[in-house]
Amino acid sequence: MATASTITPLAENVYAINAPCEAEIDVRALLICGRDASVLLDTLLCPADLEPAREVVESAGRPLFIVNSHADWDHWWGNAAFPDAPVIAHLLTRERQRREGARTLASVRRKDPEKFAGVALRPATIAFAGRLDLDLGDLCVELHHLPGHTKDCIVAYIPERRLLFAGDAAEDPIPLLNEGWCETWAGQLLAWVDRARTVVPAHGTVSGRDLLRSNAAYLQSLQAHDGKQPPELVNASPFYRRAHRRNVKRAGA
Repeated sequence: MATASTITPLAENVYAINAPCEAEIDVRALLICGRDASVLLDTLLCPADLEPAREVVESAGRPLFIVNSHADWDHWWGNAAFPDAPVIAHLLTRERQRREGARTLASVRRKDPEKFAGVALRPATIAFAGRLDLDLGDLCVELHHLPGHTKDCIVAYIPERRLLFAGDAAEDPIPLLNEGWCETWAGQLLAWVDRARTVVPAHGTVSGRDLLRSNAAYLQSLQAHDGKQPPELVNASPFYRRAHRRNVKRAGA
């Protein structure tokens, strides 16, 4: 696991920002720099995690918009790194940020006060339902609601790059059922197979459409009440082995 956040080009004017998350996993944000504006998809755990992206944002010299994929803490607590940027999220995400944010931050600060001392919560300033398209001039970022991991999850698609930022809607090696079973989740992942060429999960290796297929197949196996360990977990970290056991319980709840 990385010891500090890093920034890596993924495609022309598209950058991945990775930061350590929990003991065994990293978390990823995505920066898209268009001709007229830039979009930062998620902001990691704290403002300091975004320092590697600051030079790219400033050198682009364009207005910046922040998008939060959902309201889990490791995806939006860095919003204050760019305090003047509007923050866009689904309506359900903004509700969760306002309802859960302060309580969760207080709990996490007790465990690691130094790391989270600089976190100032900035919930979404712009909320939408369903779908929202952001025109960056030469690039478009489509925001689509895709509930499953949580009810408020969205994904972001850049058609010009055929790139899907999946957030936590798809993970490598397996997705996590944080709020129980969602009947439409697997089908919605498969609906992106024909459009997306590159799939960028918030956790795990940047992949292709096979990640969507394997996540959907895994969810379908849970729906069939098959509690067997899937092949994706043969070399997986203990984090995902534990997650699978929780998924089996939540799928059957």
